[in-house]
Amino acid sequence: MTEQKSRQNRMLCVLMEDLVPKGHFLRKLDAAIDFSFIYEIMRPVYSDIGRPSVDPVILVKMLLIGYLYGIDSERKLEEEITVNIAYRWFLGLDLEDKVPDHSVFSQNRKRRFKDTEVFQEIFNTVVKKCAEAGLIGGECVVMDSTHIKANAANGNAEKVLLMEGPNEYWQKLNDEYGQDIRQKSEDADMTVTIKKKAVSDPEAGWMHRHPKPAGFHYLCHQSADIQYGIITDVHVTPGDVTDAPYCVKRIAYQKQKLKIPFRFAGLDSGYDTVAVHHGLHKLGIRGYIHLNTGHNASWRKERGLFSIDDFRYDGKNDCYICPNGCTLHYIGVRKVRYRVGKNYVSRSQDCKSCPLKNRCITGKASYKEVRRDFYQEDQERNHALIGTAIYRHVMRKRQVISEGNFALQKRCHNLRFTRKRGVWKVQEQCFLSAMALNLKRLVKYGTAPLLPAVPYLLYILDVVLKRNIRLRPVY
Repeated sequence: MTEQKSRQNRMLCVLMEDLVPKGHFLRKLDAAIDFSFIYEIMRPVYSDIGRPSVDPVILVKMLLIGYLYGIDSERKLEEEITVNIAYRWFLGLDLEDKVPDHSVFSQNRKRRFKDTEVFQEIFNTVVKKCAEAGLIGGECVVMDSTHIKANAANGNAEKVLLMEGPNEYWQKLNDEYGQDIRQKSEDADMTVTIKKKAVSDPEAGWMHRHPKPAGFHYLCHQSADIQYGIITDVHVTPGDVTDAPYCVKRIAYQKQKLKIPFRFAGLDSGYDTVAVHHGLHKLGIRGYIHLNTGHNASWRKERGLFSIDDFRYDGKNDCYICPNGCTLHYIGVRKVRYRVGKNYVSRSQDCKSCPLKNRCITGKASYKEVRRDFYQEDQERNHALIGTAIYRHVMRKRQVISEGNFALQKRCHNLRFTRKRGVWKVQEQCFLSAMALNLKRLVKYGTAPLLPAVPYLLYILDVVLKRNIRLRPVY
């Protein structure tokens, strides 16, 4: 057995290049992408005079190292870079060079990067690099959101009054459908709601969605291409909002800013609203969206009552036909909160003698009332695709890619919780987490052949669907 009695300090003449293993991931990343584009993005936020700053490429690379290797503390990141030769090589630092202090990140956020879109532009550039490498098919986009635990105590909260006005979809209806809707919108332009706000982080939202944990959270809305799962868009909101209002806007942003010609969209039941279906139709995108039956429909089905699906709409005569064959006629526009649609009612004498009345009308009502949303035909058109082969294919890809991306990011890339406070700072965290995952896939698949022709498969199935042919899915 050998025992080391003493340690001798020696002066060695070595090269940093020889100390980093040839197959190290950072070597492959350095060869896959040139980060010099960061200079042009950062140039507007730096001054031409004054004391020389830390190299902005080094700052961004340091942050990326933290997200690539799951180092969620910037103090810990500084320590790891100090002793890790591969990290130093990737940053271009020699053994005797001092690593930038952890406070550089927080000071740059406060003084230089605040109210700018530098991280959005860096993320978009990485997405374009992935597209140039052939990793984005541009045929189908999938979108979902995940919760991020906010840096706020759930017990330290206060209740505030919040004034809310009509959303964009409601305002669009006002512009397109004349005086009837406009008068109804004037009756309740603003509503007052009571919400919980964290004292330490007022921008976080109280999320209460079963079975997710209740508390103050942020929501990270992400879009991804189904070719290799490259994340193409990231958007952060408080945790007390729904997913649907941001769907169409973010997909339109990708088509306009990144020039990705999406033709299909795979979404879960949280996006099954008329506004989303109509927005996708306006963008020229066919939506494959999981059906949201809703609490009311489930409640009626459990008790053996008819739902709206049991009433047939006659578009030619603009009326509904009930299960007993009676007609429900249009009487005007009805508004429920920020949802508005056409109102159809039956005649009291028809319902009075109807043998199915107990399954149709509840309470003391003497007639049946049905509401049909504006643009509901767009929703019905997409609902007709449910169960087809292409629908099953897109839904499987959506589950694997969207849920898989979030699982990887939470386990390996610092997305489980946030140390930062404020939507803008959490947005930076989500951008870097998504970039880390995209860069790993760029290194892995950048020189690989394309996957089997998923776009071609979608095209063939699209042609089949236009001919109203239903395929039996093969598993």
